[in-house]
Parts: sequence; C-alpha cells; structure tokens
Amino acid sequence: MENEFELLVAENQISFDFDALQEEEEQSSSIPESLIRPVNTDWIKDEVLFVAVRAYNDSVVANMPDHLLCGKKLIDWVINAGGDCEKKVIEDSQNIFDRLRSMNTQKDIIAVFYSDTPLLDRATFHDVCNYFSSHHMNFLQLPRGFVIRTEYLRNVTDYAQGKAAYENKNLMIADSARTLAFMASFLYNKILSFHIKNGVIIYGQNTVFIDADVEIDSGVVIYPNNIISGQSIVASGTILRSGNIISDSIIAGNTTLENCFVSNSKISQGKAVQPCSQIVNEEL
Repeated sequence: MENEFELLVAENQISFDFDALQEEEEQSSSIPESLIRPVNTDWIKDEVLFVAVRAYNDSVVANMPDHLLCGKKLIDWVINAGGDCEKKVIEDSQNIFDRLRSMNTQKDIIAVFYSDTPLLDRATFHDVCNYFSSHHMNFLQLPRGFVIRTEYLRNVTDYAQGKAAYENKNLMIADSARTLAFMASFLYNKILSFHIKNGVIIYGQNTVFIDADVEIDSGVVIYPNNIISGQSIVASGTILRSGNIISDSIIAGNTTLENCFVSNSKISQGKAVQPCSQIVNEEL
C-alpha cells in the first residue's frame, strides 16, 4: 500500500568535495615526499571573506546559478569551495566593486568567484589565496573573479584589471553547452573515483551516473546503466543490477534491484524487490 512520507535526509547531507581524493593523487606522484613542502592554509578561514556571485547567461541555460550539475546547483558547487570561510552570496552587477565596498566585513582579504565556474574546489581556492599572500599582492585578477585586499578596495578606485595573473583549469567558465557537458563529465568521473576509492564496486563506469550528494557504503555493487540521484543513500550489501533509476531514496542494504524505478522511498534491510518494480513515495 502506497503512502507518502518524508525522508530523513538533510539537504546537502554530504557536502561533497574531493580533498581526500586529491591528496591521494598528489601523494602518488613521482616527486619524492621529502621534496614536497606542505602549504599552510589555516590562515585562510580567519582572513578571507569568500564571495560567490550569481552569474547569469541565458544563451547557455535559463536561471544559470540554480542549474543542476551532477545534482548540485552551480552556485552551490562554488560556495562549497569556500570551506570554513565566512561566505556571502550576491547577484552579478556591473558595479561589483561598489557592492563589495559597501559590505561590512573585518576580513583582510575578499575573494570573489562566480557561479559559472563550478569546477572550483577547495584546493584551488586555497592555492589562489596562498599565491595572493605569498606574492604580497593587493589585487589578483583571475580568469573569472579576483582577490583583493579590503583596505586596497576601500582606498583605491582604479584597479589593475589587465590580463589574468593566475591561471587554473578549475576556473574554467561555463560559457556554452559544450563546456557544461564537459564539466558534467569531469565531475561525474571524480564522483565515481571517490566512491571506488571508498570501496564501491562499479562496472561499466561510463554508463553509471551518481549525483554529488549520494552516499554509498563500501561493498555496494553497481552494474552498468544505473542512475542514482538527489539525496539518496545506498547501504552496504546492496546489488544494483542494470537499469535502475534511484532518486531521493534510501536503500537500507542486502537488497538486489534490477530495472527498478525508486523515487522518494525507503527499501528496508534485505527486502525482496521484484525486477521492473516502480516504487514511489513508499516504505517497503
């Protein structure tokens, strides 16, 4: 019997980032560990105000800041990169410097990023800040966005906004359908790598799509042609054979699904589910 119920899954439950994955990749490089000097990032949360600008480009997609990319809004991908910093979200404006100047902040540095750069991650944000600080800069122009000292912002009106002084592939701008498609592919691959590293077995990786805020336990087996989206949880012991679409649902474990559609539902531990089932707003 069907019944509507509210899943106990919080919004942005995982706050997905790839810090652990990136650290592992860096450690596996050919550079001896003894030659890698750790970079201090502790100062950033105390000294930097992170500003995310809602940028629009209707020629690419309507309401662009809220467009979902791998289950997360573009603006949320950018906000997440700010980590523990104080954050503010503002609308795009031709008078961006006036808008920043009117902010009441005690932070020494303001870092401004735009919602159309969703590949921005915490490591890139930290690299930008450390570059800015180590070069004793007042203003750093990025391919999209900039970093500026608050005192400089308040006392100078003519900023040197020449050629970008800092380049990074993670500051790529989503300025076309092709670029958005590339970004989606890039992020989906990172998400898959994250889960594989954590012990999820995935076959046919180019046919499996997992949103950023999906939580999957180690030991889950996922076969080709599966889509897991929204705020879903898949517990250990689950086998997802081909053809499943799972959205905003909890699969409690030791369950096998095949060619099933599951939406806003919960499947209890070890529950037998017939192939090709449609489960919507149910608790089994």
